[in-house]
Amino acid sequence: MSLVKWLRKNNAKVMAVVVIVIMFGFVGGSYLTYLTRSGPRPRDAVAHYLDGVEITRLDLEQAGQELDILETLRADALLQSQDMQGLFLGEVLFAGRSDRGGSPEMVNYIRRVINENKYSISSKDIAGMYDRAGAPPTVYWLLLKGEAQRAGIRVSNADAGPLLGKLIPQLYQSFGTGITYQQVITNLMKNGHSEEKILTTFGDLLAVLQYANLICSNENVTVGQVKNLVSRQVETIDVDFVRVNAQFFSKTQAEPSEEKLAAHFDKYKAIEPATVTDDNPYGLGYKLPDMLRLEYIAIKLDDIAKIVETPTHEETESFYQKNKNLFTEKVSSDPNDPNAPKIDKIRGYAEVVDIITEQLLTGKIRSRAKAVLGQAKTLTEPDLADTGLDLEKLTSKQFAEKARDYKDVVDKLSKEHNIKIYTGKTGLLSAVRLQMDKYLGMMSIDGFGYGPVNLTQVVFAVDEIAASELGPFTAAKPRLYENIGPIEDLYAARSRFSDAGEQLMAVVRIVEADKASPPESLDTTFSTHSLVLDPNEDKSDDDVFSVRKNVVEDIKKLDAMDTAKTKAQEFIDLAAKEGWQTAVDQFNKLYGADAKDDPNDPNVFKLDALNSLSRTSDAQLNTLAVQLQSSASAKYFLNEARVEGRFTDKLYSLVPPDANTPDKLPAIVEFKPNMSCFCIKKLQVKRLWKEDFENSKPVSFYRMDSSQYQSLAPIHLNPGNILKRMRFEFVEKEKNSPDANEPNEPEAAG
Repeated sequence: MSLVKWLRKNNAKVMAVVVIVIMFGFVGGSYLTYLTRSGPRPRDAVAHYLDGVEITRLDLEQAGQELDILETLRADALLQSQDMQGLFLGEVLFAGRSDRGGSPEMVNYIRRVINENKYSISSKDIAGMYDRAGAPPTVYWLLLKGEAQRAGIRVSNADAGPLLGKLIPQLYQSFGTGITYQQVITNLMKNGHSEEKILTTFGDLLAVLQYANLICSNENVTVGQVKNLVSRQVETIDVDFVRVNAQFFSKTQAEPSEEKLAAHFDKYKAIEPATVTDDNPYGLGYKLPDMLRLEYIAIKLDDIAKIVETPTHEETESFYQKNKNLFTEKVSSDPNDPNAPKIDKIRGYAEVVDIITEQLLTGKIRSRAKAVLGQAKTLTEPDLADTGLDLEKLTSKQFAEKARDYKDVVDKLSKEHNIKIYTGKTGLLSAVRLQMDKYLGMMSIDGFGYGPVNLTQVVFAVDEIAASELGPFTAAKPRLYENIGPIEDLYAARSRFSDAGEQLMAVVRIVEADKASPPESLDTTFSTHSLVLDPNEDKSDDDVFSVRKNVVEDIKKLDAMDTAKTKAQEFIDLAAKEGWQTAVDQFNKLYGADAKDDPNDPNVFKLDALNSLSRTSDAQLNTLAVQLQSSASAKYFLNEARVEGRFTDKLYSLVPPDANTPDKLPAIVEFKPNMSCFCIKKLQVKRLWKEDFENSKPVSFYRMDSSQYQSLAPIHLNPGNILKRMRFEFVEKEKNSPDANEPNEPEAAG
């Protein structure tokens, strides 16, 4: 066929091709470019780390698949059975997946392990493990895996396979018996994973765990450290003594002049109490601690009991039938044979009806009290109608401005429910005073986890003070004038008939928060009273804190120190002649009446004993400091521990290194931190001999080494630290504005 005839026959097709070619030339190929870049490509780099190592979208997808494999292998359960490195590694890799965000039970378990083993890990360290704003778990898996590989740590498939074969039946015990390695691997292979890939992934996890253990155990423990630790823990002191306190003789001291008061106050006003130093051996200090004032709505559970009906027979019978397992006890299968095996027996209804009645009544009372306080919370929430404000986003200042009056609500609810409801404001309370308070000290709220959170920890986390910290599984941080509660003593609440004293339930809010600061003047005073449940109750002087009163008492005690030394020597002389107990009786007759704070106290002076005192090491103090880091009362308890340690060291210094007792007894020991002289009758050190040290050295070495490297786990595996040391960065995202040389979309040809 000639070319002309072919063109005539295929004219339509030729014209279509020509039009396409013309369009392509007109738009310059931009449409084709647009089609080829319609979405992100798997091999596009999304991040990089260290010296430019790229992480692509495909890498993240594969990392997700590997974590899925590990979860199917129950690697999270395996890591939970390991040491702190395993526990924290499991939380980094698995707690952030599938919106699980961490387990309250696991956090509580980690805290328990830390406290039992005295690891130097704080609540802040634990909370830091769940701050993963920087990257998803897949990124941490890639970084940790790459870190271990660069260090040359690898676990071959030949080693990973047999180990996994032994572990799978144990890890799958909760799913039933008989689950084998082959069954699990086969199921994974059905999802497209090869056995080689499965073993390689499991080996990578083992390598990451080995590298973490290697890094955290690099700090060597010396023999000297072990010897010091063992001697302080094993060696103990027994001491019999009579304490002659300067306070016993301070009442007879002259009143200090105003000049002396002012000079003393100016010298110590900016120092925290009980801060013992070489320049301040008595631990004097008048700096006021962090304090807050609470407003409360409180209910006595005994008052609620008056308006709650006693459980009926039908209710108790129904409870028994549904919960018979709660009343099972172990009894002998043969009452006549003491060696017979024990069997389970369900107690009869008549035996347990009183117990059931008490439980149900207690539940009704607590439920009714919570309902009333729930009403109180609702009625006192800020009125945000027509304001456009969100309750969850209110600042402390906005809460204070919008807060509703407690008293009006209490009057309304008291009439509605025909019960007495108490309201008022406390004085200014420090963390220690609040923790020691007879009403509020043991009060807690239900936290996000499965354990109560102490009220002191909650309220002192308010931003205006920030003296305590609340982790992700404790409770929400309060704001000024924000309702907190209901609060109650959750331990005493188990039974209304417990011996815990008067039981309360309450709602509180912080109405004032003052950061620690020196007193404004010597005449600074403020109330420190707690809840007032009796309007006629007299407020004693103990409920008013006076800086002047404290300064006067301290100066008088300082002036009485010389008297205390003199009286201590007088006592020693009298004890040498008449005997120790006779000397104690004589001193109580001579000086007891004037020394008593409480006239009903039988004696002031007494022969006392402290046994098995051990010295406190710096390591123990450091561990205590770390564990109390998130506590508002940490400084108080640390100072108490340091003073106790100084006292033990003082006693220990009396004994020569090669002896068990002092060269001369009785002896007088002046101890300035509590302004006392101790008349020592007997003092004996139970030494750590070489044989004891050699026997205990391996165990002590292991414990000390283990404590050090376990305490480093949250540092090495902290998500933020992983990103920093691996120099991880996301690739900068494309700008929203289009490239001038590359149109977003081609225009249609005209």
